[in-house]
Amino acid sequence: MSRFRERLQRWLLARLPLEERCELSQRRIYLLPTRFGLLLLAVGLAVWVGALNYQVSLAYALAFWIVSLVLVAVLMAYRQLSGLRLRAEPGAAVFAGDPACFRLVLENPSALQRQLQVHLQGDDRRLPCGLAGQGSGSVELTLPTSGRGWLALPACVVASEAPFGLIRAWAVLRLQSRLLVYPALLPDAARGGSEGDGGSGGRSRPGGDDFSHLDAYRHGDTPRQIAWKVLARRDVLTSKRFASESGGDLTLIRWSDYGAEADAERRLSRMAWRVEQCERRQQRYRLSLPDDEIGPQPRQREQALSALALFGGRP
Repeated sequence: MSRFRERLQRWLLARLPLEERCELSQRRIYLLPTRFGLLLLAVGLAVWVGALNYQVSLAYALAFWIVSLVLVAVLMAYRQLSGLRLRAEPGAAVFAGDPACFRLVLENPSALQRQLQVHLQGDDRRLPCGLAGQGSGSVELTLPTSGRGWLALPACVVASEAPFGLIRAWAVLRLQSRLLVYPALLPDAARGGSEGDGGSGGRSRPGGDDFSHLDAYRHGDTPRQIAWKVLARRDVLTSKRFASESGGDLTLIRWSDYGAEADAERRLSRMAWRVEQCERRQQRYRLSLPDDEIGPQPRQREQALSALALFGGRP
């Protein structure tokens, strides 16, 4: 990419507002001829020059027909984007290194059928999206992740060359949407303690069938664990946790366990791995950070991983 094009893109993005929803209007839509459109215009110019030299009426008609076709293509391409409504929805939180997913929702308030292409700014992968009249659709946008913290949706481009492929209409959008990226998982089975009766360490000891708390449904939960009354009353799928599942001991995941680890990011990655291990084994655990502590509670996994992702005031 040339320096001029990079500067032009930075200038364009700097003047775009950050919006939750966007409706494309005349001021947001750009129009330029495609290569095929430029070629057709060149042919029309050559035919017109020939008509001037030889005074051929049919050549005049052909030249003016070509120009009229390009002008109609400008209007038709503009109509593909005019009035289109867009919003972005974030996907689920991911671990650093995994692809993040955003959902771009497009609404067509008119009766015109639209043939669109959507892609992220700087990404050549164009995703087709067809919208029926008075209909809506969505496109899944994925982008790589490298570090923990909040990940904002980059600028998006919505374009169309329909119906003739002579004119390209496009609009650049900055939609307000972000998702949380957890620290990358780094295996660490050597550290960690547990507290139980008398503070002795060791593995979890099974308790009884006493109810502990309600938690979000996880794939693999048995029908016995599902809170059917909550499902019938609130239409929310939740699972019951019992003392026999979590054990009597409490696994400690402490920041102080890594006193010799100088890299804070590696500490957080190891702690995130231990949180995931406790969740998979259905063990009770407590996450202890210098500025926060998260004990057994509903949705503990999300709160613990979010605390690790935002540790140190990470934006």
